[in-house]
Amino acid sequence: MTEIIKIAAGQSVTLDPLQSGFAHGYGLFETIQMRQRKLLFWLPHWARLQHSAQCLGLPLTCSATAVLQAIGELVAADAIDSALIKLSLVREGQACRLFVYVRPLGAVPAVAELRFDPACPINQYSILAGHKTHNYMENMSLQATARAAGAYDVLRVNTAGELAETTIGNIFFVVDGALSTPALATGILPGVIRQEIIALHGATHQGQFHADRIQQAEAAFLTHSGCGILPVSSIVGPSFVQHYASAEHPLLLRLQADLMRAERAAWQAV
Repeated sequence: MTEIIKIAAGQSVTLDPLQSGFAHGYGLFETIQMRQRKLLFWLPHWARLQHSAQCLGLPLTCSATAVLQAIGELVAADAIDSALIKLSLVREGQACRLFVYVRPLGAVPAVAELRFDPACPINQYSILAGHKTHNYMENMSLQATARAAGAYDVLRVNTAGELAETTIGNIFFVVDGALSTPALATGILPGVIRQEIIALHGATHQGQFHADRIQQAEAAFLTHSGCGILPVSSIVGPSFVQHYASAEHPLLLRLQADLMRAERAAWQAV
């Protein structure tokens, strides 16, 4: 049975530097938003972790019930109502441990500026494509560069030059009133909020798009579990700057309201 390790505030754990979890970043993680002791979209987060563990050969044999109990005990002990719940499945030898810990909700801007950087493509053919792994140094390095330049994140392409994702989220565009987002075949992470938006809207075009989609769009937004929907105010490329009035776009406003209702319908109390 996969051992569940709760890391309370002020506590720490030891990782063996000779094991792959430490030495190679051999692990998976999920970030789940919790509001008022209720997890948002728990089931798709847990399903994604299970799917990736199976695909990549990481033993995950504890039950969802046991993990929920651990989360509940952790947040009760630290008297936490709202936070980001982190699950990290880390390989140690032939087994894995599942670490459960808490991070504070970070500040999210009202709108986001993105940098478009085609110089560092993601590899859509990688065996890690589509999985939320601990191999995140490249993402964090690119994000740090963007934030040092005053932007929120970096919009990346894949090796075919197709628009993909940012370092921490999925991207959506509104073109002539129609919603579109890069397809999973581009190598992106199957984001939980991305899938909720697709289910809510119904007519989302998932395809392979190139840089001209940026300039065709009248609005754009990011999705990830820490922010839900984040309107994009501008995308700055090597030779262009594209501005959007995304925060006031009717489609985006409607999706924000729909997502809030979906969150309440899928609440998982802990």
